[in-house]
Amino acid sequence: MTDEIYDRREQTRVKHLILRQYLERFAHIVGSWCGSITYVDGFAGPWNAKSPELKDSSFSIALDELRRARDTHSQRGREVKLRCFFLEQNKEAFRQLEAFAARTNDAEVEVKNAAFEESIEKILEFIQGGGKDTFPFIFIDPTGWTGFSLKTIRPLLKLDPGEVLINFMTGHIRRFLKEEQSLQSFADLFGSTRFRQRLQGLSGIDLEDAAIAEYMDSIKNEGRFRFVLPAIVLNPEKDRTHFHLIYATRHPKGVEVFKEAEKHAMEEMEQLRAGARKRRREEQTSQPELPLYPDAAPESQHYRELRERYLAGAQQELLQQLERRKRISYDEAWSMVLKSPLVWESDLKSWIQDWRHEQRVLIDGLEGRERVPTRGRSHSLVWPADR
Repeated sequence: MTDEIYDRREQTRVKHLILRQYLERFAHIVGSWCGSITYVDGFAGPWNAKSPELKDSSFSIALDELRRARDTHSQRGREVKLRCFFLEQNKEAFRQLEAFAARTNDAEVEVKNAAFEESIEKILEFIQGGGKDTFPFIFIDPTGWTGFSLKTIRPLLKLDPGEVLINFMTGHIRRFLKEEQSLQSFADLFGSTRFRQRLQGLSGIDLEDAAIAEYMDSIKNEGRFRFVLPAIVLNPEKDRTHFHLIYATRHPKGVEVFKEAEKHAMEEMEQLRAGARKRRREEQTSQPELPLYPDAAPESQHYRELRERYLAGAQQELLQQLERRKRISYDEAWSMVLKSPLVWESDLKSWIQDWRHEQRVLIDGLEGRERVPTRGRSHSLVWPADR
C-alpha cells in the first residue's frame, strides 16, 4: 500500500490493513479443509479509490489475498475455488465494479447493482451455489448506519460455517444516538429499542463503549457466534473514534488471527495519525516541519489513554470473575480478555506473571518444563484459598 493512494484517507488504509492481514491468514487456514471460499461485499463501491486498478478498494484487496492463499494450496496439490459476490447500489460506482469483474477471469465473480438489504436472498442463493463445503465471509462496509438492519441480515449471520466483519460507523452514530428522529433507524440497526436503556445517562467514551457492546451482543445472539470483538480505527487528525470493525466468528483461531491483524494495524495507525497531524499543522502555519521521528512515531496520548482504559477494564473483569469463581481455564480467560479492543495475549501473560510473583493467582496444570499457561493445554488460573 503506497502513501499516495491513501493520502487523506488514513482511516481507510488502516481498515484495509486489517482486512488484508486477516484474510491472508483466514484464507490459508480455511482453504486447508474447504472446497471453496465465498466472499461477499455488501457495499462494495468503489469509493474514493485513487488507484487506476482499484488496488485501494476493499474488494480488490480481498480478492488478492484469496488468490494468494489459493496459489499456495495449489502448489501443495489442493484446489480451492474462489467465489465473490459484490453489491453496489450507486450506478456510477457500479460501472467501475462491473468493469473490474469483467477483467477477472480466475475466480467466479458476480456483481449486482442493488441495495444490500434487497439482495439477501440473492446472496444466500450465491453462497449455496458453492456447495456444502464452501466457507462464506460477509463484509458489511456501509457509509452510515442504515441499509443493514439486524432483522434483514439475520439469515447471513446464521450461516454456519461463516464469519462476518461489519464496519460500525461510530463517528456518525455517536452524534445521533439520542435523537428522537433517529430512534427507528437505530432500532433497526440494533434489532430493538433496548439500546436506549443501556445508553441512558452515558456520554463520551462511556456512551461509545456501551453502544458497541450492545451491538456486539445483538450480533452474537442473532448469529449464535461464540466470539464477537471490535477493533478501533481512530480519526487521522482528531482524538476520537472514526469507526469500529466488528468481527464475529465461532472459532478461537479466528480470534487469534484477527487480534494479530488488529495489533499490527494499530502500530501503523499511530504512525499515520502522526503524519496526518503534521500535515495539518503545516497547512495551518504554511511552514514545513522537519521529520521528528525518522524510524517510528510515538503513540499519541489519546491512544495510550484508550489502551490503558481497556487494559484496566479487562484486567479488572478477569480478577473479579476469578475471585468469585475461584478457578477459570486459561482458554476462557484468554477469550474474556481479548474481547476488548487494544488488549492482546501478551498483556494477559504479563498480568499472570505479575500475579504469580505476588502470589495473587496460582497456575494449575503446568507440567514438566512448562512455565506459562497455554491454550488447549488444560491450564487454569486459580484464586488462592487463603485470600
